[in-house]
Amino acid sequence: MTSSQLLFYGCLSFIAGIAIASFWAFSQIIILAVFIFGIFLFSVFFKSLPMRAAGVVFLCAAFGLWVYEASERTHADNELRRFYGENVVFEAEVIKEPKERPNSTQVTVKPDFVSSGNVLITLDPREKLSYGDRVTLTGILQEPESFDDFDYAAFLAKDGVYALMKKPEVEIKKREAYDHAGERAMAAIFNLKAEFRDVLEQHLSPRFSSVMVEMLLGDKYVMSEGLAQDLNTTGLRHIIAISGAHIAILTMYVMPLFIWLGLWRQQAFYVTLVLVIFYVVLTGLQPSAVRAGLMGGMFLLGQHVGRQYVALRAIIFAATAMLLLNPFLLVRDVGFQLSFLAVFGMIVLFPMVLSFLPKKIPARKLLAMTLTAQVFTLPILIWDFGQVSLVSMITNILIVPVIPLLMGLGFLLMIGGLLQPVGFLLAFPVGVLVQYILWIVDFFADLPFAVAYTENFPLLWLILFYAVVAFFWWKFRRRHDTFIQW
Repeated sequence: MTSSQLLFYGCLSFIAGIAIASFWAFSQIIILAVFIFGIFLFSVFFKSLPMRAAGVVFLCAAFGLWVYEASERTHADNELRRFYGENVVFEAEVIKEPKERPNSTQVTVKPDFVSSGNVLITLDPREKLSYGDRVTLTGILQEPESFDDFDYAAFLAKDGVYALMKKPEVEIKKREAYDHAGERAMAAIFNLKAEFRDVLEQHLSPRFSSVMVEMLLGDKYVMSEGLAQDLNTTGLRHIIAISGAHIAILTMYVMPLFIWLGLWRQQAFYVTLVLVIFYVVLTGLQPSAVRAGLMGGMFLLGQHVGRQYVALRAIIFAATAMLLLNPFLLVRDVGFQLSFLAVFGMIVLFPMVLSFLPKKIPARKLLAMTLTAQVFTLPILIWDFGQVSLVSMITNILIVPVIPLLMGLGFLLMIGGLLQPVGFLLAFPVGVLVQYILWIVDFFADLPFAVAYTENFPLLWLILFYAVVAFFWWKFRRRHDTFIQW
């Protein structure tokens, strides 16, 4: 067993520890006992590779348990709880890009009067705040409440938000009060993002631009509720989510472009890596974008140092890094779950599904990728949303092939659109492709059998589903002697 394989199993154990702690509470004594047992196996049986590996597994699992429990304690001890229901006045700083919706604007602020914990305020859309603004807020601090079986408090807690304030009185103390260079850089990125958004909205119709703004910039809530629901009904919401396809365009096409323009390979590597980081920040550090950025960065690094890129290791390492910073993502963020499961499914099941599809089928590989991604994400979609699209297979086959072209043209439109003649030239092909996508969405969403609704999907069924998939994958590996590098 190589050191990288040992690290891989350690990361898996860390993720397992967080998963277990997400459902069952453990005392510090139990976590310490698991940790000591891991040290015992690793040190006493160091010469035995299996026992040493088992020691690493227990150590990393204990670390995962501890990380989650420590985060839970921080959530339980947040100081904002003492002020629920009270009318308060406090100074705060806008720490995230405001989310503009048709009827309101949501802004996350960091209050000065507590050491930890953020407040999500809801404003009238006419009130404009920006990242970095210093404000004085007056209003009633509210406790987040769950509704319709949705644990809203837990959903907000994953982002460090522990209180709400609706339509407070806002006094702007100072615009864009940045404390350090990092905040100034973030503000510059958000300002550029606003310019890109304006370009798309100027050159495309409102319906078309809402699709492209969410697809390229990650801005949710700009799309109408009807169109968003139609995308869910047809199983196509994922095509407008920030994903690995965006990073793939940067890593596969931008780096060769820089080399062609005369940069050395090492220079092109660093410039492309910076662009990947820039784009992940530009899209709001969404879990799917961060995951894709980490995997894309590892791919670039592997090419740079001459090491083989192993996709399965990359996705597990990416998940570990993200959960180390925020362990709540694993069970409280659907975007995180769907993003990782879709990619994991394509990595693990793609050879098996491809072998069952006749070679004469058009777009055989694309169909296999679509099937594997949907197999792994289907239980989560049913569990979280209570519905499953019955037309998603055909809609994905019809639309997924045009998405890379649309993304590429969309990127060119955002950048070239800053120059009016170039923007109008690029807007036409982008509009044609978006019109094609929306025609497919509208047609299939109107079919009476497009979606099936489910209620009270048991957790046991979800576990059994993945267990059955794992069994068939194991049987396939044994029969066909296939090997996935760990």
